[in-house]
Amino acid sequence: MIRDLARAGVRRRAIAVACFSLAALAAACGHKTEAPPPPPPAKHFPSPIWDGLALGMSRAQVARLHPIRPTLTASGKDSRVWVYERPGEGAVELTFTGKAESDALRRVDVHYGPTAEAASPFIARFEESLGAPDAKRRPAVTNSYGDRTHDQYDTIWSDDDQYVFLTERVPLPGRPGRPVYYLTIKKKTLAPKGPPTGYVPPPAVDDKGNPVEEPVF
Repeated sequence: MIRDLARAGVRRRAIAVACFSLAALAAACGHKTEAPPPPPPAKHFPSPIWDGLALGMSRAQVARLHPIRPTLTASGKDSRVWVYERPGEGAVELTFTGKAESDALRRVDVHYGPTAEAASPFIARFEESLGAPDAKRRPAVTNSYGDRTHDQYDTIWSDDDQYVFLTERVPLPGRPGRPVYYLTIKKKTLAPKGPPTGYVPPPAVDDKGNPVEEPVF
């Protein structure tokens, strides 16, 4: 009889362990693992982004929109960098990936002339199409266009593929002169690990901010 009672106790313990295991399995099956949050949607600026231009357009496409001409250097025409003027506003410099008509536009530099327009309305022009900037009127990390009598501020937008820099060069308080603005659209070349450091200027400009075209000697 004692043996029968022992066997019964073993059976009860085995049944209890089995029931516990089944309950634990059911609880585990009923638990739902939370899915990771979806990635943010891709961000793309409108195309064309400015004055009918978009990065990636061929030189032939750009030439159908604007009367562009190659820049001049001491060694002759530079077929990678082309320019055109916007009457009353300034000059536009276009950098292509190569010298052929099929080569792609990789950078746009706009050199506005001196103006009395304040920064806020000037920036607002671009906010209408590009949205809120990543950095607004931030003191320049590198004062590319400044000197001892001027300050420089950067407003920066970016999407998944490109940066837009609006750079403002202003006289220091009490100094004569008017603001000058520079707009740069350039393709991202590396995945950024932090905010962009600021605008990297194109080749030399004169004291009014226009691209310098060296004469052919």
